[in-house]
Amino acid sequence: MIELIEQVRRNVMQLESGSDAARVFHGRGKSLPGFENITVEYLSGTLLVILFGERPDTWLQEFSKKAIDALNTLRNVEVFFQARYIKSAPVFNALRESVELEKVINENHLKYQLHLGGSQNYGFFTDMANGRKWVADHCSNRRVLNLFSYTCSFSVAAIAGGAERVTNIDMSSAALSVGRKNHQLNHQELHNVLFQKLNILKSWGRIKKFGPYDLVIVDPPSFQKGSFSFSKDYQKIVSRLVEMTSPDADILFCLNDPLVTVEAFMLLLESEQFEFVSRIENPEVMKEVQENLGLKVLHYKKVSS
Repeated sequence: MIELIEQVRRNVMQLESGSDAARVFHGRGKSLPGFENITVEYLSGTLLVILFGERPDTWLQEFSKKAIDALNTLRNVEVFFQARYIKSAPVFNALRESVELEKVINENHLKYQLHLGGSQNYGFFTDMANGRKWVADHCSNRRVLNLFSYTCSFSVAAIAGGAERVTNIDMSSAALSVGRKNHQLNHQELHNVLFQKLNILKSWGRIKKFGPYDLVIVDPPSFQKGSFSFSKDYQKIVSRLVEMTSPDADILFCLNDPLVTVEAFMLLLESEQFEFVSRIENPEVMKEVQENLGLKVLHYKKVSS
């Protein structure tokens, strides 16, 4: 546990100016034996330990005490746990008392609304920090399509980066509502931001009407049964994007399935209309022992005809 606490402390200490939220331990990368089923997020004064397997109460209590002691010279923290091994994914403290908490966090000088407790996801994915920065740096005066937008964090980053318009598509009206709040938290005007509650795979005609698009983000859920199949649906998206993107459009194809390699993902994306440019590097804390696994954010560019 000592090395786990030290990695957490070091990564919290290295948070950049303008950010108070980040992943600070990534057990799935297998860099620390014995903790492969743990992820730790720092969320503006809250340390959220995501457990993918049961840990005894004594471990929870010891971790909480040591983490608070290690971090108290840097900043005050509270420690909560989330049991992802339970279907409802409850959030609780070291005494197993249930917790629900609203928070606003900052990343790269932008604000986002979070809700811990009540559901598995809390409104924000820290692992996509580099993807959001890339979008902000490449969207000036461009029309952006944000597929599987969830709470629209990519949209907030795009507007901050000077996008002409962003179209957010998601099946969840609740997620899109949080997306509106995220834009408002950042004092961003909504006249150039669209929120469309649509089943993406059945609504290509509607989506095309708002184009053509100069930059597209495709970030589907990895494990939502019935909503998206990596092997069946990703290629359909690739083919549909051909007709609704402008010449030289940029596409970010994302996948967070730890069992799919970069090579397998690229094989699925293979197209005469889009060519691979580069893989967007993941945050340093998310380094994997097997580099071709883990989160994959791939930049493709449309081939000029």
